[in-house]
Amino acid sequence: MFSAARISALRKSKGLSQEVLAEQSGVSLRTIQRVEQGETVPRGHTVQALAAALEVPLEALRHEPEPAGAALPAPTPALVVAPALPDDPEFLQLLNLSALSFLVLPFLNLVVPWLLWHARRHSTAHVAALGRRVLGFQVLWQVGCFFAFMLAIGAQMVARHYYQVVLPGMFLGVLVLTYAVNVLTVVYYQRQLRQGRLDVYRFRL
Repeated sequence: MFSAARISALRKSKGLSQEVLAEQSGVSLRTIQRVEQGETVPRGHTVQALAAALEVPLEALRHEPEPAGAALPAPTPALVVAPALPDDPEFLQLLNLSALSFLVLPFLNLVVPWLLWHARRHSTAHVAALGRRVLGFQVLWQVGCFFAFMLAIGAQMVARHYYQVVLPGMFLGVLVLTYAVNVLTVVYYQRQLRQGRLDVYRFRL
């Protein structure tokens, strides 16, 4: 049986907040809170995701019953120190560059990164967090493109209705601008990844 106290202790020993563990494991923050409070017992995918994010074997999350009257032993280093997930900087760069697949076909910038993220998020270091940020930016970009084209359509309608003119090249301009923003953003963060910087796609005001 999996121990809520042990999961919480392992998380704290690695200096992770519940929010960071949720991001790195792909498990919702509410689920992690319920697990640590003993309100639910993690099973299946949830257990595997937590173990991968905490970088420990599944056995480290189990509660081992002690004989009646026996004193509880102090936690052994093996429970709090475990081999880290293997690094693969080339795969991280591939995950980022895969967003450029929108140049081939629309929405591939969501499909291809998601497939790569889903395949390696529990087996390669930093993939879980980076994949979420790459996908988050691409979703934001898709929404921004939609509103940019809606504004272009509105501008054309206003120009035609009130000024009897057509704004030539507006839609092409919006297309070029939005595509350039995406390409330049991906290329910029690709350089950051090549330099070993993993704090990418974190936008601050």
